[in-house]
Amino acid sequence: MKLRYLYLAIGVLCNASLVSCGDSFKEKTEIVACGISTNALTFGVSSTEVQTVDITSEAAWEVAVDQAGGDWLTVSPLEGTGNGTLTIAADKNNGPKRSATLTIAAKGAELRTITVIQDGYKGTIYNYGDFTGLQKTGLVAGINPITIVDNDECEDGKALRIYTRAGEEYEGTNGDRFKVQTTTQFGSGRYEWRIYVPKFGMNDRASIGAFLYFDDGHELDFEICSGTAADRAAHSAGPDDMLCLVTSQANPFFSEFTPIKGDAWHTFVLDLKLENKKYLAEWSVDGKVLKRAQLDYGEEAYFRAISSVENLYGMGDHAATQENYALFDYLEYVPYDYSMKPIIEGQLPPEPEGTTVKWDFEEAGFVPVGWTNNGGTIADGSLNLSNGNNFVYGPEIGAGKYTWEIDVPLVGVGEKWLAGGNIAATNAEERSFSMFVFSGTENDRAACTVPPVPGQMLVRCYTEAMGVYGVPIDPGKHTLTIDLRLNADGAYWAAWIIDGEVAKTFTTWYTPAQFKFGFSMMTFADGGGWQGDKPTAKTYTVKYDYIEYKKYNYDEE
Repeated sequence: MKLRYLYLAIGVLCNASLVSCGDSFKEKTEIVACGISTNALTFGVSSTEVQTVDITSEAAWEVAVDQAGGDWLTVSPLEGTGNGTLTIAADKNNGPKRSATLTIAAKGAELRTITVIQDGYKGTIYNYGDFTGLQKTGLVAGINPITIVDNDECEDGKALRIYTRAGEEYEGTNGDRFKVQTTTQFGSGRYEWRIYVPKFGMNDRASIGAFLYFDDGHELDFEICSGTAADRAAHSAGPDDMLCLVTSQANPFFSEFTPIKGDAWHTFVLDLKLENKKYLAEWSVDGKVLKRAQLDYGEEAYFRAISSVENLYGMGDHAATQENYALFDYLEYVPYDYSMKPIIEGQLPPEPEGTTVKWDFEEAGFVPVGWTNNGGTIADGSLNLSNGNNFVYGPEIGAGKYTWEIDVPLVGVGEKWLAGGNIAATNAEERSFSMFVFSGTENDRAACTVPPVPGQMLVRCYTEAMGVYGVPIDPGKHTLTIDLRLNADGAYWAAWIIDGEVAKTFTTWYTPAQFKFGFSMMTFADGGGWQGDKPTAKTYTVKYDYIEYKKYNYDEE
């Protein structure tokens, strides 16, 4: 074949005498076929999927991988002969969208390329290297049950360790219930925890929690425990097994156990999609789906994601017989394209329109219209309330901004004394929004996200659905505010603000239709155990320079 072409070229040259041999010589090479089943692949952010590409070839081939300096894509094999299949996997992406190019070269064939794209990370990850964006709750004095420890099994070499004590059984407000929760609230999306699950004391009332909480009627859980003897028998749990409970606390309620291995790392995923504006929830462990359920609500309930170890009554047959603990590698939230924007702690939307009234107490002895003075005095430009005094506003109130300037005294730690503002239901018990100054017990002070130093008081931010949130404060003058608004569903949500800085926000299920509220300033002394654990040592007087109320204009009220 080659000689035939050469003789032809020489003949043409001789006859035409116009071009040289080198200009017309063309060596002929037969093209080898090489095909691929696709030239483009896409991976999700947290994809565990392994994708494949089929190669069709009659020759040996090699694969070159260009990841733009990265090392996130795994391709196998990188060479072969004849037909073959590439397997391709991508690491979890914690950064922006990224791409790679695979080039397949076969001898004698045209180059083939595959473009690989992985979606950018749009979520939030808590690696527990520190407590940024997180809040500790349930702490007690004298121990440190929530710590960050070194662990080579974790992605960043750090783990969150939470433990509970033997014998500290939860009952009422006592016992060990230690939690770390996100300060940001999220809606639909994919929630993932990686947790080391040890073997607890057999039948101990203790559990590891990975759960989402809005309120008591909107809570979705993984609870991992030893379980009762009856539950272990019913689910054929072996000696190395723990029980994993998946739960919806209401709307609808269900609770189901599955055995999982103790002394092992597990990945727990709670996936919340929206179907017809309601959550479609899926619980899975290590990629195995345990439960799917259509819930009766959607993003009107948005969640704090919580990691916990708690001594809970229903998790076993008896009080904990040992120190039980868990290690948390990370908590990750990844939204869907349609998911609501996360609600970040401390961020408030624009203030609603309203009408403002201010009482400044400049006229000695004069009680402003609408108020009732029970034992206090108005003198020297301030309202003065001592132990047992209160100052009550008569008209019914609701959504609005309540502000007062208070001169905080120093009270001994644990004394049963507090002072401040209280927005309390008048047609029912135990529905309130309050902001009191108190010293707190040693446990109250230990439970603060930022522990107080000696000589500091606490601001006690409270509503029943949230519980107590304590903030250290120095004695002296401070401006305190309860900003009480209505959400899109007409329920109250509150922001507690200290000297213009948002300390805490929380959404309740309470509505103006259900509860009617009144407002008062008060000084308690020697009341219930929630105030302290020792009698008040003396009479303390609190001075208020002014009280201000902005009534918001809501059509719903």
